[in-house]
Amino acid sequence: MKMKWKKTKNDMPDAGAAVKKEKKVLTPAEKKKRKKRILMGVVAACVALFIVSRMMAPEVLPMVTVRAVETATIEQTVDTSGTIRTEQKKTYFSPLSAQISECRVSAGDAVSAGDVLIVYDAEDLKNREAEAKLQNDEAYYTYQDTVGKSNADAAEYSRSSHDIEILEQQVEDWKAEVHALKQYLTDMGCHLRDATSEGHTTLAEEYQNRIDQATNTLALKEEELAEFESNLAEQKGIKNSTEDSMLTANGRKQIEATKELAALKAEKVAEAVAQVADGLKADFGGVVTDVKAVQGGVIEESGELLTIESNEDVCVEISLSKSDLEKVHEGQKAVITVVGREYEGTVTRISKSATKNDKGASVVSGEVHIDNPDENLFLGVEAKVKIQGAVAEDAVAVPLESVNVGRDGSFVYIVENGVLAVRNVVTGISSMDLVEIREGLDGTEQVVLNNSMGLPEGTQVTSVEG
Repeated sequence: MKMKWKKTKNDMPDAGAAVKKEKKVLTPAEKKKRKKRILMGVVAACVALFIVSRMMAPEVLPMVTVRAVETATIEQTVDTSGTIRTEQKKTYFSPLSAQISECRVSAGDAVSAGDVLIVYDAEDLKNREAEAKLQNDEAYYTYQDTVGKSNADAAEYSRSSHDIEILEQQVEDWKAEVHALKQYLTDMGCHLRDATSEGHTTLAEEYQNRIDQATNTLALKEEELAEFESNLAEQKGIKNSTEDSMLTANGRKQIEATKELAALKAEKVAEAVAQVADGLKADFGGVVTDVKAVQGGVIEESGELLTIESNEDVCVEISLSKSDLEKVHEGQKAVITVVGREYEGTVTRISKSATKNDKGASVVSGEVHIDNPDENLFLGVEAKVKIQGAVAEDAVAVPLESVNVGRDGSFVYIVENGVLAVRNVVTGISSMDLVEIREGLDGTEQVVLNNSMGLPEGTQVTSVEG
């Protein structure tokens, strides 16, 4: 009988144990080297794949966005902003010193032309007028008395002045005659000596007779001259004494001025009283922006009462940059937007001097008159302003972003037969999105909107309509 042998569990070889015995345990350094080899293999595979794909794929050209040059009407505008303010403003001053019985307005009140703003105390006005009249009367009578007292002295002064003029002329005339006689005697003396030395007895006697006559005449003239000089001195003394006691020309002018000023003051007070008798009234419609008057208080003459600013004659005060000045001129039309409402306007003023804004930049102020104001406009409110500038009709136009500025001026990129090219251009006016091209393009080109990649001229490109 054949015996069968049965393998038991313990007799079977341990496969797991055998595998465990065959697996090699790697050190950390060996593991690192192994990972590196794997990574390098992957990179090499990727590179090879990229090279193969590039060799097999067609060439890809850089892409640019282009737009056809167009013919358009370009309207140049300047956008700015400013503050609404009045073009008519008046500060009222009191025409006289008087008490205010009633102040009927406050700051911020709207008023119409003819509205009573301030009421003066009627009794106080009457007293002010009477006081001014009394001062005028006093000045007049003082003037009359002073002038009357001075008239006698003035008459004497006038007579003395006249006599002095005559005497001064006589003294001058006699001095001239005395001088002439003395010169005559000197000449005759010379002639007498010559005739005597030459033995001309008859002639010598004649010269002697002449000398004697001239000597007598000279004595009389000298006596008369002395008398004239004495009279002249006397009249000058009279003149000086009366001059001290009479009104001088200056004094007369002063007293006359005092009288005239008093008269003018009385007249002015009377006119002022008549002006405000029914109250101080508004000359035009507007808004009261400031009130200085105090009800029940006394306001001095020329004291500030209140200020009114018109809300009918209004404008927008704007600021213009240096670049804006080239586009903006007086007389241009504008559109003003205030709180969603639009108003028509006209540029009425551009300052001739610049100032610095909050950022330190130079700006020039200007005014845009609002042609059609209404009750919805408020002084001091911000407003947007669009000024309408030059217009170019049927202009060769390109997008604003396509124009570049270099050292030699403006230029654009165009695409010709798939190749990037540069065209120098002369620009004109511009709008928010278009620029007028006056020279350099004929209107058939396609311009590159933005060469953001900085592609050089001559680059082959793929153009896409933008």
